[in-house]
Amino acid sequence: MKRLIIVTILILISYLLEVSVFSYFKMAGIVPNIMLILVVSFAVMRGNMEGMLIGFFSGLILDGFSGEIIGYYALIFLVIGYLNGFFQPLIYSNNMMLPLILVLVSSLVYNFIIYFFSFMFRNKLDIEFYTMHVMIPETVYTFFIAIFLYNFYYYINHKLEVIEKRSSI
Repeated sequence: MKRLIIVTILILISYLLEVSVFSYFKMAGIVPNIMLILVVSFAVMRGNMEGMLIGFFSGLILDGFSGEIIGYYALIFLVIGYLNGFFQPLIYSNNMMLPLILVLVSSLVYNFIIYFFSFMFRNKLDIEFYTMHVMIPETVYTFFIAIFLYNFYYYINHKLEVIEKRSSI
């Protein structure tokens, strides 16, 4: 129950950070994808199911406040959480290189999916412009923020696991 409450709070805080605090620190009009960092972090720490659930509810929050189609971001984040969860057995407690690489790859995949469904279907085929002005800057910015946030999410997950172990004894 504590995990559910704390993860829900983390999802809300991540959303608020993304749309409020980091909107003041835009670089070339780009903000880092904090929700993606959260989804990838918990997917690699907790596995497919939790990555999927956190991805789904993170995406629902984005859907609810973006005013677009409900389920669009939820489906994208659900799939990203599920796929990153496969890497959970490869993660070691003190090694954060693989999770950061997964954030980098997931950000590129996320941006490509957004491009494909939001622009390509509308016959806006300038992928070079989108890649150079949106995909790469957002991926790099998200990667650098993930260096700090992954450690924070790892710390919280570790504390939750300690609490869960204590309460199960």
